[in-house]
Amino acid sequence: MKITRTIQACFIFLFLLIPFTLFSQKDFTWGSLSQEEIDLREVAFEPDASAVILKEFGLLEITNYGYKLEQHSQVKILSQNGFDVAQKKWAYSADDWNNRIVLKDAQVINFTDGKKVITPVSKKDIIISRKNEYTEEISFAFPNVTVGSIIEYKVDFYKPYDLYSSPWRFQNDLPTLSSALKLKLIANADYKIVILGERLNKKYQNKRNNKEWLLENIPSISTIDKVYNPNDYVERIMFQYTSQRYAHGTYYSENSWKGFKKLINADIEKSSKNVDFREMAGKIKNGSNQLETLENCVRFLQDNYRWNEYLASKTGSLKDGILKEKSGNSADFNILLNHILKEKGIRSELVINSLRSNGKIIPDYPVFSRMQTLINIITFDGGERMMIDAAVSDPKNIKYLDLDYFNYITLKLDSPADVFYTLSPNLSTFVSQQVLVLSSKKNELKLKDTYNGYFDSDHKLSGVVYGDLKYENEEESSEGWKIKKSIYDIDNVSFYTLENPFVQIMKEMKIDEDRNYPVELDFPMQITTQLKNNPPEDCIPEITVGFDQEISAFQNSLQYVQKAEKNNHEITVTWTLYINKIIFQPSELPEFRKFINQIMEASSKAVLIKRL
Repeated sequence: MKITRTIQACFIFLFLLIPFTLFSQKDFTWGSLSQEEIDLREVAFEPDASAVILKEFGLLEITNYGYKLEQHSQVKILSQNGFDVAQKKWAYSADDWNNRIVLKDAQVINFTDGKKVITPVSKKDIIISRKNEYTEEISFAFPNVTVGSIIEYKVDFYKPYDLYSSPWRFQNDLPTLSSALKLKLIANADYKIVILGERLNKKYQNKRNNKEWLLENIPSISTIDKVYNPNDYVERIMFQYTSQRYAHGTYYSENSWKGFKKLINADIEKSSKNVDFREMAGKIKNGSNQLETLENCVRFLQDNYRWNEYLASKTGSLKDGILKEKSGNSADFNILLNHILKEKGIRSELVINSLRSNGKIIPDYPVFSRMQTLINIITFDGGERMMIDAAVSDPKNIKYLDLDYFNYITLKLDSPADVFYTLSPNLSTFVSQQVLVLSSKKNELKLKDTYNGYFDSDHKLSGVVYGDLKYENEEESSEGWKIKKSIYDIDNVSFYTLENPFVQIMKEMKIDEDRNYPVELDFPMQITTQLKNNPPEDCIPEITVGFDQEISAFQNSLQYVQKAEKNNHEITVTWTLYINKIIFQPSELPEFRKFINQIMEASSKAVLIKRL
């Protein structure tokens, strides 16, 4: 699939040359506070916040050796839960003058009877310790801190040269009233500034040579929910080193996906020289179908070679590396698998991927940090497609690669155009079969939960009538399914309400009316809960009018069904939730929100069993 527009974590980038203009905004003065800041007791746009960044200012200076960031911050503590912000700790690499942290000043500002009381941080309270052979840490605690205190500090961060860095966040763990950054470039090499976040891009999209940025009233990162990685949507500045003028034809000189693909493909071709993949494939037994053959190939590689636990998109010589040393990175494994599968007649394509925990690939520009690893996209003859990492995929559960790998898009390598695959995890299924036993001697709920894929025994999706756990067996496995049985003692009451088992799921999926960034669900799923009850003569089942419901959205990619059937005195109630679409762009959120709200309304319809 060709991606033609930027994902919601949009960005712009700027080529930086030697000249720059001085920042026009005045730095805020040490110790200065407005009356509004002094009187502030609550953040209007995030009233539950325990602390707030009143203002912060950064001067970012990019040099030939890396960068220096001068940061000046004021933070106000709003409740006792905010006291932890008065503890500061930073780690850095030891024995490198270009990698260090210098605390220039720190103080606490309190107001007693309307008078400002300043308590500075003493030098003796600053602890610099060696954490290990390579790392030092600077730490200190602000003294005399109480609710209403304002902590203030100035600190310089020195970081050595790196391909990419993200030195400034306008959006933080705390809500921020004002955040400003100015840039000073004194390096001979070229850098590219990447601006992420909707608000930054909207404000500065037409200021391509800008060297100063300011945002105000920014909510905390914790407000970004139901996404794989909040950092994809955080308002922040990144920069990426590019030595176009000095290193033509290298990874450092490229600034387009086309250029990077050319280099990566050349490396793959070079690494594969002098390797007899046909001979290697011949050592692996074919299965009864392509899926079994794939399982055998992955098992062969993992049994004969050790993954060194490095994710990589680059590799050296396979012959002199993994095949000789019997150990290699993820790129080594996946290049081997790719060639072996081709010898087996199974279509396999190498793609560039970035894990959910690392952040999305940005289609408009190849950010170094998002070119994380090579993986295989397998397409079987019947059209089924799946993602495989030969280093970590479980041959016994090959269809369900770790969810971290499914980060919306991957870059196709064997196409001259910029083509990106969108690939979701395989559908996971959870079925709960329940029998409600009501009698004069005992009241029990018997459950048999059967599930596969990404579901496990920790998923509590089946509660309809609640009671005390009486019995639970160990999880069993059978032909790719997991099975768990349990029995609950139910109280003897005058009536039983059969509750909708998906209410909690729907509550967790609800979104705010003003949400303007995507929703990203974990994995496609189908959940069915069915309860049967043949009540005694003194019990009468009652079904609320309008209980039976069928709700769908996105051309049946989302479906919900609830129905109740009476046959003589027996009643059967079934709830089914089907979700086969897990990414919802901002334009799709109204339909997504409507689907959730309709299910919540349907869940108010009840089935009762009353005792006479």
